[in-house]
Amino acid sequence: MAEILLLTLSVQVLILPTATGEQTFRSDEWITECEASPGGDASNCSITVPFWQTRGHGDGSFALVVMLQTGNIGIVGQPFPVKAVLRVDKNPPIECKQARYCIFPSAQALAIVKQLEIGSLILIDVFTAKGTFSFSLTPKGYQAGIAKIRAWGYRLLPD
Repeated sequence: MAEILLLTLSVQVLILPTATGEQTFRSDEWITECEASPGGDASNCSITVPFWQTRGHGDGSFALVVMLQTGNIGIVGQPFPVKAVLRVDKNPPIECKQARYCIFPSAQALAIVKQLEIGSLILIDVFTAKGTFSFSLTPKGYQAGIAKIRAWGYRLLPD
């Protein structure tokens, strides 16, 4: 019975990505997703990491999203961010100031994308109407996601 269950789960895992038209990979908390069209560029791929904090005066639940097609980086979540500061290692921080969906300026975001590929620590401060939330993350899951995208046969856009 256990062998049949294992075989069924294995078949579902192997068949579902093609049926849904999407490939998904998870490393640590990071989630890598691509539309199923290997051999092309990684324009329809994104890498996301959720992060949250529970505190006495309120909870915060957010996600850092990297869109590989555009190189855009954003932070979304609840309560809605009004500002966010992102830093990789000891590099200069970048800042966004937009209500609801905090999208970092493109030129700065592209620099962060390069830093994520070799960095070891991400520091994020999210400012909301209800307070400030501070986080530290490792980019190892992001780096594994980039490696998986290449293994799937996608081409990453040139630097």
